[in-house]
Amino acid sequence: MDTASTLIGLGLLAVFVLPILFLIWQQNTKEKSRLRNLKELSIKNNLTTDTVEISATLLLGLDSKAKKLLVIEPTNNMQHQVLDLSFIKNTKVSSQPFPDKPELIKRISLDLSENRNNKKLTEIIFYDEDDNASNNASERLIVAQKWNRIISEKLSA
Repeated sequence: MDTASTLIGLGLLAVFVLPILFLIWQQNTKEKSRLRNLKELSIKNNLTTDTVEISATLLLGLDSKAKKLLVIEPTNNMQHQVLDLSFIKNTKVSSQPFPDKPELIKRISLDLSENRNNKKLTEIIFYDEDDNASNNASERLIVAQKWNRIISEKLSA
């Protein structure tokens, strides 16, 4: 009876633990792939990214020496842009609430205004409710504020 109980216990443990381990492995594989994509695009653009941010909807890489920011949208066919921070004048985190529920956040972005008069505002979207991503708005707001602080420090330096 002890052997049967042990086998049943091990079987139940495997049923509950193996799917969790598989999900952790799958998430780590995706994150490594995103980091590899970020590094490859950094090399193609002659950047050495020393500060990075990896999420499902956004990859950011900052080259502190060159003062350039690499912004990649993995959900948008890996479209990317390189922003020269020497042309950035101001940074601001903006959050847009729902019209009927102002306590809920619909969109979070980091707005970068440039020194050139004819150049329009650059917007880095950290959270958009319409994208149906499984991101937490408050978590993304904290990340946007972190990047606002990082970029502001590079502007003042």
